[in-house]
Amino acid sequence: MLLSQQRLRQILGAIWLIDGLLQLQPQMFTMNMINGVMVPMTQGQPGIIGQNLRWITQVSTENLTLLNIVIALVQCGIGILLLTGVYVRGAIIASAVWAFIVWYGGEGMSMLLTGQAGVLTGAPGAVLLYPLIGFAVYPRDDDSNHLTMKDYTGLLSRRQLRLAFGALWLFFALLQFQPFWWEHGQIQQAITGMVGMGGWNTQLIDPSLSGLASRLGGAEAAPNIILILACAATGTGLLIAGERTVVPILAASVVVSVVMWWFAQAIGGILSGMATDFNSGLLLVVIALGCWPARERIGPAAATYG
Repeated sequence: MLLSQQRLRQILGAIWLIDGLLQLQPQMFTMNMINGVMVPMTQGQPGIIGQNLRWITQVSTENLTLLNIVIALVQCGIGILLLTGVYVRGAIIASAVWAFIVWYGGEGMSMLLTGQAGVLTGAPGAVLLYPLIGFAVYPRDDDSNHLTMKDYTGLLSRRQLRLAFGALWLFFALLQFQPFWWEHGQIQQAITGMVGMGGWNTQLIDPSLSGLASRLGGAEAAPNIILILACAATGTGLLIAGERTVVPILAASVVVSVVMWWFAQAIGGILSGMATDFNSGLLLVVIALGCWPARERIGPAAATYG
C-alpha cells in the first residue's frame, strides 16, 4: 500500500491545518473574500437556498474578522488533532460536521443545484471529500487499542473507498453532461476564470491556463466529450477492476486529477493569497493513494478480493 491508515489520517490533518492557516491570510479580512468567494456562490441558487446563502453572506460581511478567526481556529484544531492522533474519533466527526457547514455556507454546495457545477470547477466540492477520507481512517471499536499502529480498519475499507471513488468519477461524467457545459465558451471561461488571481499564481500558473484557453477557442464539444469519456472510463474501471488490475486505473486517475487541478483549478489558487483550500484535484489524488491495494495482497491470494 502507498499510504497506511495513519499516514492518510495525517495527510487529512495537514490539509485541514493548512486550510485553517489560509483563513489568516490578510486578504481574508477584506471584502475580497466576500466578493471573490461568497458572493459568486449565491448566483443561480434556487429559491429559499439562494435567500439563505445571501443572508449568510450578509452576516459574514458584518462579522468578517470574527468569522475568519473562528474558521481558522476550528480548522487548525481539527488538523492538529488528526496530525497528532489525539481524540481521533471526535476529530473525524467534527471534521465531517464542519465540512458540511463549510460546503453549504461557504461553497454554496459547490453550485450543484444551479446546473453549472462541473468537475473542472471542483464539484462536488473539495471540502465534501474530507469526510470520505475521514470515514476511511475512522478507527472501529475493536481498534481502540491500536490507534498508534500504522494500519487499522476504518469504517470504509480500502475496497469500499475505491468503490465510492469510482462512483464519484461517474458522477463527474454526469455533471459534464449538463447543458451548461455544451454551451459555446463555457469550458474556456471556466479556465480563464482562474487567471489573474494574483500572487505567485500569476507567474507559475496563469501562462499555462491562458495558453490552453486560447487553444480551445470556445469549442466545447470535443474537450467535453474527452472529459466525459475519461471520467466514465475511470469510474467504471474502479468499480469493476480486481485488485490485480486496479493499479493502472488508479494511476490514470492521479494523472487526470493532476491535469485538472493545474489547468482548470489553478492548483486551488493556493499561491494567490485568496485560496481557502486546495480545491478537489489534490483531494482526488489523496483518495486514489488511499485506495491503493496492499502490495502483499497482490497475487494468488487476491483472487477473492476486489
